[in-house]
Amino acid sequence: MSRALLSVLLLSACSAPSVDHWVEVPGARVHARVDGPRDAPVVILESGAGQDLSVWQAVRDDLSEIARVVTWSRPGLGRSELGLVGRGSPQIVKELQEVLEALEVEPPYVLVGHALGAFHVRAFAALHREEVSGIVLIDPSHEDWLKRSRLTRTETEWRDARDAFQKEVNLRSEGVRREYASLEQDTARMTRLPVLPAVPVWILSCTRFGEAEERAGRRPEDVMLWQELHAELASEMHIDSVVEHQVRPDFGSAVLSEHPEAVAEGVRWVLRKLEER
Repeated sequence: MSRALLSVLLLSACSAPSVDHWVEVPGARVHARVDGPRDAPVVILESGAGQDLSVWQAVRDDLSEIARVVTWSRPGLGRSELGLVGRGSPQIVKELQEVLEALEVEPPYVLVGHALGAFHVRAFAALHREEVSGIVLIDPSHEDWLKRSRLTRTETEWRDARDAFQKEVNLRSEGVRREYASLEQDTARMTRLPVLPAVPVWILSCTRFGEAEERAGRRPEDVMLWQELHAELASEMHIDSVVEHQVRPDFGSAVLSEHPEAVAEGVRWVLRKLEER
């Protein structure tokens, strides 16, 4: 897309450059940040469904001394405008490409995806293989999760869980609802992705099972399945990829806020592997 169609407006009028930017993509103006040295490796942090760039604050602060860190709020999230309908990975990958072009952030990129954001990271890596130098997946969603977890429940239990989830989603903002509406299509897309490029890959499985997880309707067998799916994902990476899969039973779904140092360590692991090449 022509640079003439994109605009980057600084939020601050201060003489020192601001790390906050507004970037125009088709149908919306989105909020993005760039932190860290201009000549450092580029790390892109992709949030889970319905989450804006603020969830990465602690991770971003940890990494910004050694990396050029890019975060953004997808259309409809945070301070970004609502944007186009159809919030699946193909659209999000296209928008991210336009954001990076407008910000003049050049590849290669280390891509970091949390939860459902891992779908978008994997899609980006598959579509733009030469632009990706490393991948970090933080408690990543998996395309077989719904199908295989359903096998552990009765039809009534599954229907009740589905209805409770949909009720919760319906209470969220329009932007969040649009993202969840694309979940089924994105799940199907992940099954058709080619093998990802031969780059270092770090995967973190958060398998804590406590009162909070039990109240959310999870079961011990869900934790075992979650770990199993991540192990399968690790095994499906390119044969020439160096892959590290860490399982942390002391970490839960709020890992970005509870243990940002562990997430940052995954990025550092990838950067070390790149230096060793």
